[in-house]
Amino acid sequence: MIAAPAPARPSISVVIPVYGCAECLPELHRRLTTALTSFTADYQIILVNDHSPDNSWSLVEGLAAHDPCVLGLSLSRNFGQHAAITAGLDRASGEWVVVMDCDLQDMPEEIPNLYEYARSQGLDVVFGRRADRQDTATKQWGGQAFHRVLGWLGGPRQDPATGNFGIFHQRVVAGLRLLREPTRAFPLQVRWLGFRQGALDVQHAARTHGKSSYRFSQLVRMAFNIILAYSDKPLRLLVKLGTGIVVTTLLGGVVLTTWRWSAGWGTRSWVVAVLLSLWLLGGLMLAGLGLVGLYVGRTFEGVKNRPLYVVREEVGTAAEIS
Repeated sequence: MIAAPAPARPSISVVIPVYGCAECLPELHRRLTTALTSFTADYQIILVNDHSPDNSWSLVEGLAAHDPCVLGLSLSRNFGQHAAITAGLDRASGEWVVVMDCDLQDMPEEIPNLYEYARSQGLDVVFGRRADRQDTATKQWGGQAFHRVLGWLGGPRQDPATGNFGIFHQRVVAGLRLLREPTRAFPLQVRWLGFRQGALDVQHAARTHGKSSYRFSQLVRMAFNIILAYSDKPLRLLVKLGTGIVVTTLLGGVVLTTWRWSAGWGTRSWVVAVLLSLWLLGGLMLAGLGLVGLYVGRTFEGVKNRPLYVVREEVGTAAEIS
């Protein structure tokens, strides 16, 4: 089924970062078209190829050639999922914008429900809440642990059952375009913006093609970078730790001096105590300098003011921002 030509200003845009899911794209397009045409004829599908190693871009080109509602972007290298989402949001011109993954775990059939719920409740943001998440236990546990640690550190609160999938009003997207920090975390940035936000339980499908492109080490690194970007509490904890060590050392010095005069410690005991103190303080100083260095590194990346992504190629006649 070939959709009608998209107007200059579609009522809804769907932004999808594409990586390693070539097998899903034809079915994704078919199901998206069916879901969107069930409530609107004015829509835009933006497929952002994040330098996928398979033939995803060829398929995106084919979809854009046959469906004028499809806009395809191919990034010059792999900038990451959240940077690819940013590239799509920069092109999204719909009054409402849906963000979803390409692996069909986010089900296109849920888009009409999100759209209707957002409008009926007067919300600017509706996240799809995966009430029955179809992911591995390790991935679910890791997500819950990350959000609990981030919340404890004072970062934005986020329900572990929600991810990128959701629908957002254009005013929210306009706010997101103002946030150009290099460390991207789409749902946390949406939370930070405020607006009227809600969540709706949606079905979450099991992965039928391929496997997640995120390795465990990548997930840990990304979580660590996000924590550094959204919270300065580690630095404040470091100050408290240093203060505690100073106080403990002073008290310990008083106790040891008193004991020295009363019990008569030998020279060897004093040497052991001094060496242990030096090793402890030296290790804490190195760890503290490393932590401060990580924050300085984040600042260094930010002041470079490099673009968040670079588009190598663009196809399709779907409407862009005027």
